[in-house]
Amino acid sequence: MNSPDEGYRHLRQRAPVWEEPETGIWFVTTYDIAEEIMRNHDRFSSAVDRISMRKGGLPEKAQEIRKQGWPMALTLSHNDTPSHDEYRKLVGSFFMPKRLKQVRPFVSLQIQNLLNDIEKKTGTFDFLSAFSVPLPIAVIGEYLGMRHLGDENLKIWSDAFADEIGFLTDDDRANEIASLTLACHREMVALADQRRGQQGDDVISALANAEMPDGRTLENSEILSILTQLLVAGNETTTSTLNFAVTHFAQVPDMFDRLKSNPDLVPRFVEEILRVESPIQGQFRKAVGDQEVGGVLIPDGSLIHVRFGSVNRDETVWGVNSGSLDLDARQPKPHMAFGNGIHFCVGAALSRLELNDAIFAMLERFEGVRLKCSIDELQFARHFHQRRVNLLPVEFIR
Repeated sequence: MNSPDEGYRHLRQRAPVWEEPETGIWFVTTYDIAEEIMRNHDRFSSAVDRISMRKGGLPEKAQEIRKQGWPMALTLSHNDTPSHDEYRKLVGSFFMPKRLKQVRPFVSLQIQNLLNDIEKKTGTFDFLSAFSVPLPIAVIGEYLGMRHLGDENLKIWSDAFADEIGFLTDDDRANEIASLTLACHREMVALADQRRGQQGDDVISALANAEMPDGRTLENSEILSILTQLLVAGNETTTSTLNFAVTHFAQVPDMFDRLKSNPDLVPRFVEEILRVESPIQGQFRKAVGDQEVGGVLIPDGSLIHVRFGSVNRDETVWGVNSGSLDLDARQPKPHMAFGNGIHFCVGAALSRLELNDAIFAMLERFEGVRLKCSIDELQFARHFHQRRVNLLPVEFIR
């Protein structure tokens, strides 16, 4: 759906804990219940195999291709404490203020180079291919230590991983995903092998030389799991949020003018776009034992999808205009665009840095944005977890 808000509002008001009859998945759509589930990881497990949820399972060809690769260990977002905490510590330092300060010049250089290219364009161009895709892909590629493999390859692999957990693919795409996954994982393993015993400031080097609390080194299945998750999470949210920000500028020109005159409001604007649009629409949990939430009993082992896209528009938290941006009101509670609890996105600070610096730079260079199609003509990807457009034709006003 281009705009699922009406359906979300209906669920929030009528059935905030609702079982979808065909899949048996329970959807949670209000803030308080979502927070209860996200923070009680002893009652609601994150150890969910999303790939196995594909209707009909994987086609035979995809299964055969996957056998040539490595199993995927449960590490970050698909894992529970205490081992989740150990894995998170391995990569957490890459997203601390000191590291972000070091990477910021690289981010700024990418932004300026991309905007230089945009300034040379006349008329309509696709914002995705010109800016919102290449910026975060370049940054996360540099972070991981994979950028030399090509930004285009990194994006193709990231899209494959994202589509796999979306489990709405046909058999041809499932087979293609299996082949792309194998190709990417072979590259990742080769890089980890090369960097063992060598110092480096990238994530692959850190993982290849990491030592767990029990003294062992990481298996390839663990390294691949962490790298795969960071690759996807390191670009998807940033790309979609940039797209929604530019779309909002085109729809509400006064917002562009207001931010241009009051750049100190940009961080608040970024948070409101993240909240209202929620590029990552939710996360799965699994009930550990029978669990009652919101007056509804969820049976042991049931899959639960905490739907951030609805939670972040809950009227009981953000008022009757919860679906609109509000840069003036005090933030009543933290939004969940980056999750909540121990699984809060480890790279959220990096995404925020990219988003804020990119919007600041656009405000400095341009006078506004025109959307070169109607809102209804925008094509959204068919995806269970993500809300993203496939193409964004715009013109920047100079």
